[in-house]
Amino acid sequence: MTDNVTACKVAKPDIATRLRRETRDAHCQIEAVMSDLLFATPLDLQAYQHMLTMHRWYYELVEARLGQFHSTAAMLQERCKLSWLDSDIRYLKKDCGQSVSDHGSYASEALELPENEAQAWGFLYVFEGATLGGGHILDRLRHQPYFKGRSGLRFFHSYGPKTPAMWREFQLSLQQFAAANPGCEKQIINGANLSFSNMYALMKGVQVD
Repeated sequence: MTDNVTACKVAKPDIATRLRRETRDAHCQIEAVMSDLLFATPLDLQAYQHMLTMHRWYYELVEARLGQFHSTAAMLQERCKLSWLDSDIRYLKKDCGQSVSDHGSYASEALELPENEAQAWGFLYVFEGATLGGGHILDRLRHQPYFKGRSGLRFFHSYGPKTPAMWREFQLSLQQFAAANPGCEKQIINGANLSFSNMYALMKGVQVD
């Protein structure tokens, strides 16, 4: 029994637990910046569109890289977010009359993209994890007068009622990848922190003249 207790005490935490723990500070930074931008009253629609445009640009860049690795490319088949962002940006431009520059605001050379498959899973962890917080943001923003139903809020609606199940499926796939690739955990965590760092730098630069 003593040996079993000792083994439990030194058991290695799973990759999901390590990711939550070792990206907590970076995650909190992003949440603070998003809160400052999105939960102001009244919401600055130009800043909101600028944020969506930045996300659209960044997600396209990262998803293209994730598509270069077999396992993350397979995951993206039902997890690509670009059409959601396109829908929200179109709504703001057409129905709300917003217009901000769609180019020239970001420098891709300043970003760090995944260099290997393990890092790619870390980036995907950040993207999929964001869907969980989307429901909270949706609940706050849907009371703003500019939005009707999900119009302009498709990105934060995410997978809708399927979000918890999609998250569980992702965690299982992540765990399976980590188990099949011993020693990759550090690279996965590094990838997640790189993605948070990219997002923080971009979000801090969301400004509308």
